[in-house]
Amino acid sequence: MTEPTQDQPPQEPRRWFSPAMERAGAAYSAWAAEQTETYNTHHPTGDWHVDVEASTFRQGDKTVRVAPLGTFGTDGSWVWAWANPHMHPPGSPRLAASIALREFGQQYDIPELVTPRLEFGDFADPRMAAERLCLAATGTLSGYGYASVTANTGARFAMMVVDDVIPRAEFDLVTLPRRIMQGIEIFPFDQPGTVHGYLARHGFTVERTGEQALRGVRPECTVTAEFNEHRALAHLSVQNTPS
Repeated sequence: MTEPTQDQPPQEPRRWFSPAMERAGAAYSAWAAEQTETYNTHHPTGDWHVDVEASTFRQGDKTVRVAPLGTFGTDGSWVWAWANPHMHPPGSPRLAASIALREFGQQYDIPELVTPRLEFGDFADPRMAAERLCLAATGTLSGYGYASVTANTGARFAMMVVDDVIPRAEFDLVTLPRRIMQGIEIFPFDQPGTVHGYLARHGFTVERTGEQALRGVRPECTVTAEFNEHRALAHLSVQNTPS
């Protein structure tokens, strides 16, 4: 490897995906993180077994239905399930989720969702890049959470949970600000989209109330969010509806 010179400064490790992927991830990052936390509560860590052909994942004494997303290799590569014919034969029903993501990527011109193999070796944290990708997939497809396990080869097999035995995360007015900020921390580049997506998934009717504000309404409360000139969340307020 050539040492950097004064004319060739060292290249900073990557942290972010393409702008289109970052926007897609931001749309439901708060909701997906909350739902995945709910999944982890109802399917706690334990001895595990994955039946790839049956699309099931047993952990402890509980088994859930899953859909393969992809494989994260020891070399920092990510291969989508639809691009791995040795593990998932073309036409297999278990590919439905990853193919739906590919079609979403084609529709919205998101390179990460249509590229068979992604190289995360130049990211500051390759494994975190894979985790963010799984979270974005879960949010986009309204999954019940996601999980990954390490195979004998050292590669990690990532799955989206598609089993309605896992409950949906319930809306909690008290934790709403924390949930929104958690989503923004994971995918920070479209904060209005994060707030809008979280409220919409929890049954709010959401509307823009200006260039830099939106309002979400449910029978029991109203949430107002204001953003600064950089589209960063500047103020979030919650008002209970009088009974």
